[in-house]
Amino acid sequence: MRGVVTRGHFLVVTFPHSNVGLAQVFWGETAECVCQGLRDVFEFLGGVPLRAVFDNATEVGRRVGAEMRTSALFRRFAAHYGLDYSFTNPYSGNEKGSVENKVGTLRRNLFVPVPQVWDVKAYNERLLGTCLALSDGKPHYRKGASESELFGDDRAALSPLPAAPFACVTWLTRRCDKQGSFRAGGEHRYSAGPVNASREVAVAMGAFDVTVVGAGGEVVAEYPREWGDAPTDSADPMLQLRLLCVRPGGWRDSVVRGSLPEQLVAFLDSESPADLGADLRALRDVSARRGWAATVEGALRSLGATGGVDAATLELAAARAAAGDALVEYDEPVDLAGYDRAFELLEGGAASA
Repeated sequence: MRGVVTRGHFLVVTFPHSNVGLAQVFWGETAECVCQGLRDVFEFLGGVPLRAVFDNATEVGRRVGAEMRTSALFRRFAAHYGLDYSFTNPYSGNEKGSVENKVGTLRRNLFVPVPQVWDVKAYNERLLGTCLALSDGKPHYRKGASESELFGDDRAALSPLPAAPFACVTWLTRRCDKQGSFRAGGEHRYSAGPVNASREVAVAMGAFDVTVVGAGGEVVAEYPREWGDAPTDSADPMLQLRLLCVRPGGWRDSVVRGSLPEQLVAFLDSESPADLGADLRALRDVSARRGWAATVEGALRSLGATGGVDAATLELAAARAAAGDALVEYDEPVDLAGYDRAFELLEGGAASA
């Protein structure tokens, strides 16, 4: 993901009549991810299946004894699309052979070798067409027709889409601390800004984004959703930098700008929008590999040595800084004429005194 190896998850939706399977990639397995993936598939097909059978969908429904308890978000999603649903029984491979086989097939065909992704939402859009192309002209293993032909029957049986799409988000209410920050989705801290210090805000947790809404209904902040057990903070320059690369127009008021040394800020302020965007992306990519402190030190070294912050020089300088290799300062100018005399001798010339 943008040059950084990131472990993801993929949702597989199969149509047993045709054996066609469609996949979508997410960073988690929450109800928001499952609902967003299903919505993407429905909109791609232009309709809704009458019924869905789920396997390994813990965030959609949890089995408690003999009872299956579904999440509130998924119940609203199913009602919105008129989708009937059920769940496979545990340890019942006969109920889910189609989807289990398709998971392995799509993994081998789509994710080997590891794909290079810049924008996961755009990647997911392309992925649906790629999945469909895998069945183009492929004979069905049992029915004597191609999977793509049989998939026409599947599409003809779909119900129409509702007039409006479903918002695949979970709404939370959070009270901000004295700095205007709050926790959501685990140990992940987001900022609603100092103006919302000690106030309550509404938070929409989506599959990819977190949107913060103030008391007046206005959107006060948007962030990429963070995942995993390790704590994160939206005030961390490295996290802000990822969002800033998508929206470089926010450079002047960003946390990233305020965290950089004055000489580096002055240089970046003087750049054109295109050059600023390129340098911000270089800072983002290198900091993901070398750390923030080493990247800032590397940027200062690059600026001092070359007058710029190009990606190649920044990578080398940050690597040296991360390794603790400080710049060598000489008391007197270094005379490199000895190398010239050595080359003359190697070439058969006379050495000067």
